[in-house]
Amino acid sequence: MKTALLFVNLRRFNALLPSLALLLMAVVLAWSALTTDKPSPAKTVVPPGQPESLSGDVLELRKLDVDLDLGPKLVMLKVVSKKKNAPTYESSEIRNLVFVSDDSETLKWIFPGQGQELVSVHPLKNAANEIKAIYVEAVAKSSEVKASGFHLSSIYLVSADGSVLRKVLSDVDEVVSRRNDGNKLRLIYHKENSIRMAQVDMQNFNVLADRELAKMSELK
Repeated sequence: MKTALLFVNLRRFNALLPSLALLLMAVVLAWSALTTDKPSPAKTVVPPGQPESLSGDVLELRKLDVDLDLGPKLVMLKVVSKKKNAPTYESSEIRNLVFVSDDSETLKWIFPGQGQELVSVHPLKNAANEIKAIYVEAVAKSSEVKASGFHLSSIYLVSADGSVLRKVLSDVDEVVSRRNDGNKLRLIYHKENSIRMAQVDMQNFNVLADRELAKMSELK
């Protein structure tokens, strides 16, 4: 009698095994979904002195595409302009840079306004691989510029802690070459019908020289 009862219980247990396996898989999948690292949603930000807009663009903080190691207490993020209710970002819509410090509860905005698009952001390092400054190329986003059809760039240098912003070149058609050795930044650029070279002191961001290398003429 006991043997027959044992076999009956074994058959019942075997019949329950598929259900138990499915339940265990469901628990594992649910736990995995809860514990998987998910990217945190972007934080919408409002610049100082500017009310939050009910229509048009919104500004969100994002990690910069270029990896910048500014030290253990300082992080630089890009401020991306995004159309409200748009599923994706338009290309190259970086409007500003902000520094986030462990010692401060506020964001340090590099540009006072949001009227520019940053088309290039790169660290400038010395021989010891230390960041001496941050190179920024920006294009104005004003309605007058859009109407003209010309998109001339301005070149800025930002100190590694975000305390200094200096415009070193204006109305540049194209930067052809950029080199720095930790002491000087050398830029070869195209402006109007000439190719020019500028040298900038990496200590104080003063322009040491800006001269024409060649003039271009139209073929007839």
